[in-house]
Amino acid sequence: MRTLAHMSDLHFGAIDPGAVAALEADVAAVAPDLVVVSGDLTQRGRRREFRAARAFLDRLARPLLVVPGNHDVPAFNLASRFLHPYRRFTRHITADLFPLVADTEMAVLGLNTARRAVRHWNWALGSVNRRQLARAAADLADFGSDRIRVVVMHHPAVLPPGHRHGPMLFHAARALGAFADSRVDLVLSGHLHRAHAAVASVPTARGSAPAWPMVVAQAGSATSVRLRDEANGYNVIRLRSRPPRLKVETRAWTGAGFEAVDTRAFNRADGLWTEAR
Repeated sequence: MRTLAHMSDLHFGAIDPGAVAALEADVAAVAPDLVVVSGDLTQRGRRREFRAARAFLDRLARPLLVVPGNHDVPAFNLASRFLHPYRRFTRHITADLFPLVADTEMAVLGLNTARRAVRHWNWALGSVNRRQLARAAADLADFGSDRIRVVVMHHPAVLPPGHRHGPMLFHAARALGAFADSRVDLVLSGHLHRAHAAVASVPTARGSAPAWPMVVAQAGSATSVRLRDEANGYNVIRLRSRPPRLKVETRAWTGAGFEAVDTRAFNRADGLWTEAR
């Protein structure tokens, strides 16, 4: 079995210090095999915010897989935003914008969906392109059904029930089709500051094959003061490849510590993921 701590939307520069300290203690108690951070480590992409985020990650003292979010692209320095959008992220967090962590139980792949600009007035939206999906397919081709295959992105490709603000990711259908072709088991994301876990059944890119059910899980904002009708929180994900099992536990900040507030379990039987009832 492997344990992942999935956190997102830290927003250093606009954080709750109490939540940060409690999160560090909670992660230490969980002792995950991998900490996954699905973007927005900073509020405005400032250097001092990146330094604070880097110090936080170092204090966790766990293996990491981190992808950028839209807030990690400089907000006010337009020269930096357009000429070197990921320079501060790669300098302070990780130089790898295609991170991959694999062992005998899992293969976890990160994709960068943050952009310097998109064809929309709202540059907070994300995008994924064909080159990224082709590389993801090639990387995941090395891992068969004996591993749990996980993709990590900042922007959600599948929106939770009740979402009112339209799509968040350009080319989401193309991405989901590619993930279905690669038999991805779990897609992790953030951005919405809302926790959610469910099975999504999506068509394959080839079209002739049956739709592929995969588990999608979003993490809320781990430490930001910018909340959206939900307390700070993160997910603890426990996975087993033989037999294939996933459990997503949402842990929320109560003001005194992080406590479990929801747990969803999923099984893969006959090659298809379903939620355990």
